[in-house]
Amino acid sequence: MDLLVIGLRLVHIVSGVAWVGGAALFFFYIEPTVTALGPDGEKVIDELVGRRKVPIYFAVASTLTVLGGAILYWRDSGGLQLSWITSSSGLFFTIGGIAALIAWLGGNLLIPKTIGELGGVGAEIKAAGGPPSPELMGRMHAVQEKLRRIGLVDLVLLTVAVVTMAAARYI
Repeated sequence: MDLLVIGLRLVHIVSGVAWVGGAALFFFYIEPTVTALGPDGEKVIDELVGRRKVPIYFAVASTLTVLGGAILYWRDSGGLQLSWITSSSGLFFTIGGIAALIAWLGGNLLIPKTIGELGGVGAEIKAAGGPPSPELMGRMHAVQEKLRRIGLVDLVLLTVAVVTMAAARYI
């Protein structure tokens, strides 16, 4: 029994579930709610980002997933042996790993930056007082659409990672 592999798999799978589940929750429920609330959505973003520290949750969950997966990949591949990488299982793990790595980069670089932009526009609307100008609302909608696009790409990449890795050992 290899306790290190068991521990790494537990970290990889549990943190992966937290990452993918959180991303789906954000994409399907939280982001549309923030969008529907318009200027009041800034309060939700402030709560999630400022008080609940959601970006830290995603950074930790995604990083643990990627690090655990990278170590497991290294071990399974025998130190990146091309014969393993080009095998059916190896190719599926490689595709899943690349998809997860791109999602990790996008999720930790693009999403927090875009949420910050959203909060900034919301703060401008709040500071202006009264109903927001068409220009500010246009900027708000543009940033919301940008966040939605990034979230969709992230979720598609995570889905590719989950499906390929779940199937890899059986290919």
